[in-house]
Amino acid sequence: MLKNNIKALTFDTGGTILDWHSGFSFGFETLKSKYNFDYHSAHMANEMRQKSLSFVTNQKDESPMNFDKAHQKAINKINIEYELGLNKEDIFFMYYEIPSKLKTWSDFLGPFNFLKEKYLCVSFTLLSNRLVFINSKSNNINWDLILSCETLEVYKPKIEAYTKTAKLLQLDPSECCMVACHSFDLNAAKMAGFKTIFIKRAMEWGKNTKINVDGEYDLVLDSFKNLKEILY
Repeated sequence: MLKNNIKALTFDTGGTILDWHSGFSFGFETLKSKYNFDYHSAHMANEMRQKSLSFVTNQKDESPMNFDKAHQKAINKINIEYELGLNKEDIFFMYYEIPSKLKTWSDFLGPFNFLKEKYLCVSFTLLSNRLVFINSKSNNINWDLILSCETLEVYKPKIEAYTKTAKLLQLDPSECCMVACHSFDLNAAKMAGFKTIFIKRAMEWGKNTKINVDGEYDLVLDSFKNLKEILY
């Protein structure tokens, strides 16, 4: 059975566990009220996420950019493209304050605390150290270990990020299982020798989310409740 071969669960954190869409939507809605903008806040939230995620996952190895810098670059680009005229305080609010106040999906914490009893549970995340630490504390997520790509100095989906994580855990990659809602993450993890579990996030991008299971994984599940039932 799958659970008999796994020693560590490594969790994508930014979208699989934390609801960035609601957080960014709130930020843009706050600015919309402040300046009487006529944009759709949910659309703007997705714009910011798409841009910042692309900056982080497509960067070159030299002088890697953490997710705080990516968020800053994204909101600056949005400010120019949409001619919003945001000031430095508004920019700081969107790239620094809002991403540090994200909430977990409601199905996560209970099952996670059960899984911790049997597995090494690791945040293996693109998020910066600052963001994963702050959001974990505020949501009462007690990781066994946090391995931010900022610390690893190599960013997913580069295969080295996964092999380096397994090495730091002193485990064979086959003893590690990547849990994520993103196929780009799981496909790279699979290439590195990890087991893979896709968790569907029907609202990750808001009401119009299209779930794209672009690969073959050990499990494809609807929620963390299902994960607990299978692995615990």
